[in-house]
Amino acid sequence: MFLICANSCGSESSTPTAPPPKPSPIPPVVQLNPVNGHSNQANFQLSGSTTGGSTVTVSGGASVATTTANAAGAFTASVPLKPNSQNTLSVTATSPAGLTSSLVTVIIRHDDSRPVLNVLYPNDSVFDTDGDLRVNFAFEYSDSFPGIEIISVTNDRAIGGGLSKGGVDAGANIITAPGASPVIHPESATYNASLDHEFPIGANSVVISVADSAGNVTADTVEIEVAGTEPSFSLVSPSDGDVLTPGFVMRVEFSDVAGRVVQSGLNFIADKPLIGLLSQDGTQSKGAEAGETFGHAFSITEGSLLSTAEMNMDSYAFPGGETTIVAQVFDLAGNPSEADTVTVTAPDPYHSILVVNSIAQAGAQGHTIPLGFTSFEPFGGLQFSLNFDASVMSVDSISSQGRAPSSPFYEASGEGKLDIVMVDLAGDPIPSGSGVVLHVYASINATAASQVMALTLTDVQVANEAGDPINVVTRDGFIEVQR
Repeated sequence: MFLICANSCGSESSTPTAPPPKPSPIPPVVQLNPVNGHSNQANFQLSGSTTGGSTVTVSGGASVATTTANAAGAFTASVPLKPNSQNTLSVTATSPAGLTSSLVTVIIRHDDSRPVLNVLYPNDSVFDTDGDLRVNFAFEYSDSFPGIEIISVTNDRAIGGGLSKGGVDAGANIITAPGASPVIHPESATYNASLDHEFPIGANSVVISVADSAGNVTADTVEIEVAGTEPSFSLVSPSDGDVLTPGFVMRVEFSDVAGRVVQSGLNFIADKPLIGLLSQDGTQSKGAEAGETFGHAFSITEGSLLSTAEMNMDSYAFPGGETTIVAQVFDLAGNPSEADTVTVTAPDPYHSILVVNSIAQAGAQGHTIPLGFTSFEPFGGLQFSLNFDASVMSVDSISSQGRAPSSPFYEASGEGKLDIVMVDLAGDPIPSGSGVVLHVYASINATAASQVMALTLTDVQVANEAGDPINVVTRDGFIEVQR
């Protein structure tokens, strides 16, 4: 016997499930990219975004413009504008589903009329109108609509040495340069070149231009010949033919009514090297090779009318004999002064060996004692003794530095004496110059009291390349022991 169930079993309903309702279509939304609001173009490029594939319509211009948004929704419509008029543009987008966006409006003022510009000065190569020897500008301008937006004055040559020296690079706007002080009015502008914005001597081609918000530009080119702005300069000391004494001071005076002279503008060149000397405090003056400027060695004192620059030769030396020095200054614009030339006689300088003073803590290990050597000719070798208090210090080792050609020979006694011989077995000399040539590494007794311990140099013998003895000045030093 079979039981056939004709009806569905359980609690499930036999009624079919209704499909979910379809969402209502959403109309597109138009978003426009920011615009200037003024244009001098006959066809304005209006960009924005909306639903991908929508047809975008722009009305309110000279004629209706349409375009289609790409798959990502971006669009650009080329809209013909009513010339020299205000154009209120209305933008709508119709989606592929046929739905239309809300209206979006934007106002574009078309203006293709160039501003009016009238340059009062400089003109006809007249660059200075008030007697200060600086370039003066004055110009007038007007614009019917919407008004002057950009004012520019550029030169074809760098002003004041260019941006790196605080001036203005060629082609850059002088009016907006740091330190510029133009007087800007709605219808005119004036500007007097500042010290750091001095024009270079000679021909300069200046472009003065104004632009309105719509991009219309009017420009005028003025050719000017700048003259008379070079610095004045005088080499006060030494005088031509002087015999120099140790520690003499070189002094110059200069002025620049239209510009400014800074350290980099000092130009002093000798036909012999200037040797920067090592000092016992460890400082080393920077010298210069023959034909190189040593303007860096001067200190400038600025005055209201006249500035001075001085170099004290205590930290420098020329080789003995005649030396010719050519000196002049350049202002920031690169304008040169007249040059002064003197030939002087330098005394034969003293070769010297010195101890560089130092400070050490009691108990210090490997304390460095620099020994310096100044020579004005190559030397074949030297030997000397360094003397110290053996109860305070002991020598660990020594090493060559700088011009020393090879490791020195040395012997340290237990009685506070270090004997040193510097000679190159291959025959190479110790070149001329000034600087540290040896490091002595020492240990300070941990029980040493606070004191200033003398370091003296004795038994000094120096030979030139031919092996002949040479006189050398010695400069003893010290170690300040601290606890």
